[in-house]
Amino acid sequence: MTVNQYDAIVIGSGIGGLAVASILAQKEKKKVLVLERHFRAGGFTHEFTRKHYHWDVGVHYVGDMQEGGMMRRLFDVITDSKVDWEKMNEPFEKFVYPDFTFPVFGNEERFIADLIEKFPAEEAAIRKYVADAKRAASWFGRHITMKSLPPFLDKLTHLVDSLGLSSALMTTKQYFEEHFKDQKLRALLASQWGDYGLPPAESAFVIHAMIVVHYLAGGYYPVGGAGKIAEAVQEILERTGGGILVSHEVTEVIVEGGRAVGVRARKLPARADSEQEFRAPVIVSDAGAWNTFLKLVPESVELPFRDSIRSFYDRVPVTTNVTLYLGLKDDPRKLGFRGENYWIYSSYDHDQSFAQRSSWIESGKPPGAYLSFPSLKNRESKSHTAEIIAFTDYGPFEKWKDASWKKRGEEYEAMKEKIAQSLIAYVDERLPGLKSIIDFHELSTPITNEHFTAHPRGSIYGLACVPDRFREEKVAFCRAKTPIEGLFLSGADVSSPGIAGAMMGGFACLTQIVSGFTILSLFRSRK
Repeated sequence: MTVNQYDAIVIGSGIGGLAVASILAQKEKKKVLVLERHFRAGGFTHEFTRKHYHWDVGVHYVGDMQEGGMMRRLFDVITDSKVDWEKMNEPFEKFVYPDFTFPVFGNEERFIADLIEKFPAEEAAIRKYVADAKRAASWFGRHITMKSLPPFLDKLTHLVDSLGLSSALMTTKQYFEEHFKDQKLRALLASQWGDYGLPPAESAFVIHAMIVVHYLAGGYYPVGGAGKIAEAVQEILERTGGGILVSHEVTEVIVEGGRAVGVRARKLPARADSEQEFRAPVIVSDAGAWNTFLKLVPESVELPFRDSIRSFYDRVPVTTNVTLYLGLKDDPRKLGFRGENYWIYSSYDHDQSFAQRSSWIESGKPPGAYLSFPSLKNRESKSHTAEIIAFTDYGPFEKWKDASWKKRGEEYEAMKEKIAQSLIAYVDERLPGLKSIIDFHELSTPITNEHFTAHPRGSIYGLACVPDRFREEKVAFCRAKTPIEGLFLSGADVSSPGIAGAMMGGFACLTQIVSGFTILSLFRSRK
């Protein structure tokens, strides 16, 4: 068995892991190794190709990326300013309902004005809503900071953490019912719930608020595609002797004397002689709380919250999806598309739509879908592409979970084709013409997600964003500093879902690894 020594090892190359690795290499001059089970680096920021078509798998847009925006500054630090970002055409999104379409522009004043124009009787509530969303988002920022402080500051933590809490941890539905009378307005304001994966009745208002605030200045997309992020970080890691190893699955966190000292990993496809040990005094897991504590840390290592993790996942099932990747033989701009995202719904009842996430697979009638055009957002695209995403459940696909990728049999392939045609028909009925320019299609399912990411039941958002997700006493397993010395957690489970949330989980992790680390100190060091 080969043993390799590093200063730090990161499990998983999602943005939360890349952020930690990049800063440790750049600012601390550490030799950092990132181990990734997929054959491409980047987690949900990676890219893939079929024929001459090219797609990003998880990055559809990012907010707060204007010059001077905090997200932009953080991404520039992580990538050493090697990734350019371009603002999407306006409107950057459209909410499509049976009897109207609402365009969303990346300007706060216009967003408010457009809402008031359509719902003038709700003007006061609309203005209060945007203000409340900002307060809830600010609360979350403080919450993440506070839970990273040492235990002896508990009293201060609870005092500061309580500021702005009044609406943050009610459900989104509770907030809407308390403040808005118009059912259509409630539905319209909830249209982006797909960005965090839970409908109004289940989601915490704080996660909804963060998404609203995140996109008030519009959406942005990485020039050349999201794969540029991992490429930039790989280059940074190599400067200090580290790097990213793909097709390497971590099978165990090695714990000796109560301290994490390394990992065991096997090269994929797995062989009996492929296992290696990699050693480091700092181990960072970007694989999520479930995988880290229930699969990677040996059962012989005592942990106070294994049962709590299982209980949470039993009570709150994860959100998963199907994604249809489309290669287009003609320019979709001829049909009126300009690169904006489309949230398409069959009704105003988002909770009912979510409840149908499993049954529509059999009926062939999706209750909603998300349409995105990667090629129209990226000026370096050489061919035209689109993606259609719809929520589903793990159940209809579970019987194939142990079969090999691309070798799951005719029944599975027939099911995928039925789903693909259902999604194409659904979108084409509402946005006519798309079907006529499709040249290629391929569907990914929840077991595709599970195969490549190891996330339980094909989860795409990590821990579900119900109110308890943001109550510290309910999710003690989501702290960046774990009970095992030398082992740290990063990514979405430490913060919130999405590329921005997972990245902030990385920075929360860094505060526990690097003495005196803050985002402010990071910005100062770049001046």
